[in-house]
Amino acid sequence: RDVAHGKPAEETRPPTLDQLKRLLVGCELREQAMIWMGIGLGFGPSDLAAVRVGQIDKTTYDLRRGKTGIERFGDTPPLVWNIITKYLKKTKRKAGELMFVTRTGKPLVHGRTNSIHLWWNKLRKDIDESKESLSGFYVLRHMGATEYGSRLGISIGQVERWLGHSVTSRVADVYMKPVAPED
Repeated sequence: RDVAHGKPAEETRPPTLDQLKRLLVGCELREQAMIWMGIGLGFGPSDLAAVRVGQIDKTTYDLRRGKTGIERFGDTPPLVWNIITKYLKKTKRKAGELMFVTRTGKPLVHGRTNSIHLWWNKLRKDIDESKESLSGFYVLRHMGATEYGSRLGISIGQVERWLGHSVTSRVADVYMKPVAPED
């Protein structure tokens, strides 16, 4: 993941509770669903751009990451399902349709455009945060992996499947962050 071998990765700190609250208050239901799917399902921008209505239900989800084609499945946390249900009720998206699209009906990530990145940068600015104080959207995936991997009885292999990865040896090092006692 590092650009130059041997170069230490920059420390990524998970958002604080205050930052998360301000993020959620600062956005609409659609974006709240994306935030909770980032944390609760480990979805990054490409995952959100590819997920279709019907691939997630009240108790489980089962889909393949487009990037790796590796099976990816797990339990759907109740809070994540509640927000998805509210979003789908409001937007009336049909089974098989992309769950999230741009205002022009395109996937959130297409070509050289990443709408999630653009939205996140604007939201971060709106809540008076900077790149230094709050990392990009992908930090939610890291935060979710840290929480998931910290559960009693969860193996690195299970974290690997949850993230949709194929190489176990680096999953913990890249995604799971040590959490300071105060966090």
